[in-house]
Amino acid sequence: GLTKMSGKCDVGAYMLMYKGASRTETVTSFRKRESKVPADLLKRAFVKMSTSPEAFLTLRSHFARSHALICISHWILGIGDRHLNNFLVSMETGGVIGIDFGHAFGSATQFLPVPELMPFRLTRQFINLMLPMKETGVMYSIMVHALRAFRSQSNLLANTMDVFVKEPSFDWKNFEQKMLKKGGSWIQEINVTEKNWYPRQKIHYAKRKLAGANPAVITCDELLLGHEKVAAFGDYVAVARGSEDHNIRAQELESDLSEEAQVKCLIDQATDPNILGRTWIGWEPWM
Repeated sequence: GLTKMSGKCDVGAYMLMYKGASRTETVTSFRKRESKVPADLLKRAFVKMSTSPEAFLTLRSHFARSHALICISHWILGIGDRHLNNFLVSMETGGVIGIDFGHAFGSATQFLPVPELMPFRLTRQFINLMLPMKETGVMYSIMVHALRAFRSQSNLLANTMDVFVKEPSFDWKNFEQKMLKKGGSWIQEINVTEKNWYPRQKIHYAKRKLAGANPAVITCDELLLGHEKVAAFGDYVAVARGSEDHNIRAQELESDLSEEAQVKCLIDQATDPNILGRTWIGWEPWM
């Protein structure tokens, strides 16, 4: 019934599924959907692009490095909506770039009616291109390296992001109004009469990431900002936080994590079938 339910793109059906479907049901249903697609489509495309085995390894390495860097950069900036049309791959170098940053600073988690609970896209096709190491090899080490570089220069990044506080975009003004309309317990934490409180709040979340916050805790805090009054709110949070039996992110502390621990939590959250199995259908999580 789960597949049927999430086949319709009606928000109510997703909420019912969050409330009613167990982890086991969700994972089983998701693996079934994954199995309908060949596991190595992206790998086949790279083989086709390659003139020799050496060329394949070079293209693949470039893809892995550029994608790992994109994942960490996008996570810090809270860029969401990473469906397949928002990645472009160079046929010459294998490098990947992201496009369309309409959802940034956590807005895909906070404002989309079916909230995004994954930090970036690390789905099956991407992981299987990296066989046999999958997500534990180059991807992992580049992510750690990138995050360490960003964290060591966190002041520089924070100062750069202050541009958004001084000159918030039109979108941000809209989001600000949406938040005020919705209300919620977050209002007690923040002085909404202060000029540009909304961009300040967003930059504060980015700074927390750079200070070693557990990624899943950030996701839960963003859910609180946007979905507190929704019936499925508790279920969203439970799925995002994960369970200690299955998820590294649920075993780690809430803050003061090392770069390695943060990346392990991120990969865990991005590849969690209990999240992917509940993700909006247009994101094509089975790919």
